[in-house]
Amino acid sequence: MESFENCFTTLIVILLLCNSIRCIDETECDNIEIQQLCLNQDTCDSCIQAHYCCHFCFDNKYTERKCNTKNNLLSLQCPIDKIEENFENTVEIVEDDPFSIITENANLEEIVQIKPQKMHLKLRKGAPFNLTFKYRPAENYPLDLYYLGDLSLSMSENMKIFKSLGKDLPRNLSQLTENYKLAYGTFVDKPGMPFYFTDKKSLENPCHNSGVSCEKGYLFKHWLDFTQDSEAFLKKVEASSLTANVDDLDGALDAILQILNCDERIGFSKSSRRIILLPTDSLLHSAGDGILVGAARKPTEECLLDDNGDLLNPLIYDYPTLQHIEMMLRQKKVNIIFAVKTRTKLYYYTNMTSQLLKGFAYVGELEEHSQNILELIKEGFYNFAETVSFYVNTTLHEYLDVQLFGDCENRGVFNATSICYGVTNDPVQFKIQITLKDLPSGKRNDVLEIEEKNINEKLQLSLEFIGNCQCAGYENLENKTCIHGDLRCGRCECENNWSGETCSEECNDFDTVNCRFFDKNGEGSKICNGKGECECGKCNCEPSYTGKYCEYQCPSRRINRELVICGGSSKGKCFEGKCLCHQGFTGEDCSCSTSQRDCVFEGMEICSGNGRCDCNKCSCFAGSIGDYCERNQNNTSNIVCERYEEEVAKVLMNNGTYHVENEYGVVQINDETDKGELTCNQKVDISMCQTSLYEGNSLCILEYCYYKSEQNQNTMIIAARKICTMTAGLKVIFSGALVVAAILILGVLLILAYKLRMYREERAEYKKFINANKNAVEMNPIYRSPLVEYTNPLRTKTD
Repeated sequence: MESFENCFTTLIVILLLCNSIRCIDETECDNIEIQQLCLNQDTCDSCIQAHYCCHFCFDNKYTERKCNTKNNLLSLQCPIDKIEENFENTVEIVEDDPFSIITENANLEEIVQIKPQKMHLKLRKGAPFNLTFKYRPAENYPLDLYYLGDLSLSMSENMKIFKSLGKDLPRNLSQLTENYKLAYGTFVDKPGMPFYFTDKKSLENPCHNSGVSCEKGYLFKHWLDFTQDSEAFLKKVEASSLTANVDDLDGALDAILQILNCDERIGFSKSSRRIILLPTDSLLHSAGDGILVGAARKPTEECLLDDNGDLLNPLIYDYPTLQHIEMMLRQKKVNIIFAVKTRTKLYYYTNMTSQLLKGFAYVGELEEHSQNILELIKEGFYNFAETVSFYVNTTLHEYLDVQLFGDCENRGVFNATSICYGVTNDPVQFKIQITLKDLPSGKRNDVLEIEEKNINEKLQLSLEFIGNCQCAGYENLENKTCIHGDLRCGRCECENNWSGETCSEECNDFDTVNCRFFDKNGEGSKICNGKGECECGKCNCEPSYTGKYCEYQCPSRRINRELVICGGSSKGKCFEGKCLCHQGFTGEDCSCSTSQRDCVFEGMEICSGNGRCDCNKCSCFAGSIGDYCERNQNNTSNIVCERYEEEVAKVLMNNGTYHVENEYGVVQINDETDKGELTCNQKVDISMCQTSLYEGNSLCILEYCYYKSEQNQNTMIIAARKICTMTAGLKVIFSGALVVAAILILGVLLILAYKLRMYREERAEYKKFINANKNAVEMNPIYRSPLVEYTNPLRTKTD
């Protein structure tokens, strides 16, 4: 039993070593072409860079070809300690502490959320190398919350609410994390015209026009360093007094800049989530506005707070730019929650953060009497805490190409993203692909850091570049000197225009004999075969040509006007006109990938069973077409359309969603009904799918198409929309109803017309009758009027 355990332990150790250090495949190194490639190298550096199978012997007594495979060098009696070792890309885990579980007595300055923490990499030029790491957010991770109060008169209600929070604040914060600290500061604006009235009365009491007494104006005051004492924090808030400025803009950016510059002075923790809470109803002064008050100097990154927390010289430095604030937020790893009181200004802050402070700021609407301030703190906290974003600064590492991939759903599928949302307590895995584009001159080692955007967590990568020989242990027993060059690994590396064993022969003295090939009859070729220039007795060949006399042409093709040889350095290397392909590639020019990923649509058969996968691309059998051979030539059948017909119907008819990830990538269905046309219509050679369903009394045509995402080639997009029209039966009913309605309306109009005609005729007859009666009265001599007129004798004229 004990021996079994020992064997098992040994096996585990071997597996771990193989996982961290990939040993060179000696069977590949037995390839004759690779061995010949090694033998053609003259210097140690060119030897090591040629292929990972090539090693260099720097022993003085060794007289054979210096560059060869390791087995050949050993068989030719080169001492093993005199061999410059070569490696493939390898990784060694240096520090791999377990994820932190934060207990009551835990050290809050040494919290582990990234695993592993340190790695050592050996990188070869042109060979991409992948490594993975995990991130898991620690429960009860410390929170440093800085409350930055806007003490302008218009925010008086907000201050009253915050002062009345009492025990509600610590109770709500403890729901987010048990380890929190609070700090407090206030701001208004630069104390000078035109932002403040500067008459004596206004300087003493800026609020006198409002009939209240308030504090003298100021730009920023820091009242309380970070503390775990909630009562001390609330007392400082309660002791605050309002003040007032003139315009509707304030100096919040100046206050934020000082909080960031004075992070150590005010007590930000090394390991914590740092958040500034800013409730406000004002807009922001920014760079250039300070000139109005005489503040023209560019803001610095110096802490300008005195011992009392007052800002020194507020009228010297201009307001900072938003770009400056964004840079400092990134550098100090601080986030901001803007709690905006006025709906009209909410758009201003939302637009500002989305364009200039994206990922560093959260904007929420503060209700009329600021009752939801605690809810906004909670929303902002989780917005930052549940988002993990990694970045790497390659500005000082231009010779490196670094790409990040994330498996946000923990399904084993990595997409080209450095951000994951909705992260909880489960680990999230990321992959880094690093490619050494060029060997940096004079540099053999470097350090690269993969940093989390918002908290102080990082993965440190110690890099060692393979290709610059050291030849440790070399002894210059022959006292060899290089007159115009440097002695490295037993060979002189000459300066420009010098050559020879000791770099003593000037290139101008060379003829072109060494750059010409002579056959058995003494006939010489053109200089460098007409495909290069003779420099110091050696041919400097044109692109795609190689060999001592530039006699070999390497397989190449032009991609975006650039000549790519053997598919590029990441796919293969040229030797004597032939491409030696790296693992995963094949073909004459190594452009053929051995992968079959692009031949499979989300778990279906390779090329839908209607073709074969050649170089990661489907070659369809007769009668089938499409990227996956999914269609017949008449486009009357489409396997992909049929497979996703039901899922598309669910998304369009039930407002559902579809997002599936597996080993082949991601498939998602997008509802584009509200768009004028499908996204696919803007693309070339896209096959359209169509089906129909009934929705109530409507017939809905479902149109959809599929294409690869331009942002991520592992993601397949299915764009779909529905076009609904009434059914034929409903159309007949509706048409019949329209006819009946039209008849009824026409009948009513006819009746109204008839009644109008009768009315007019009756009025005409009545007029006739009145006129006739009038004439009859005037013509009758015995007619007496029925009207009798009497005069009151008692009424006088004077009355």
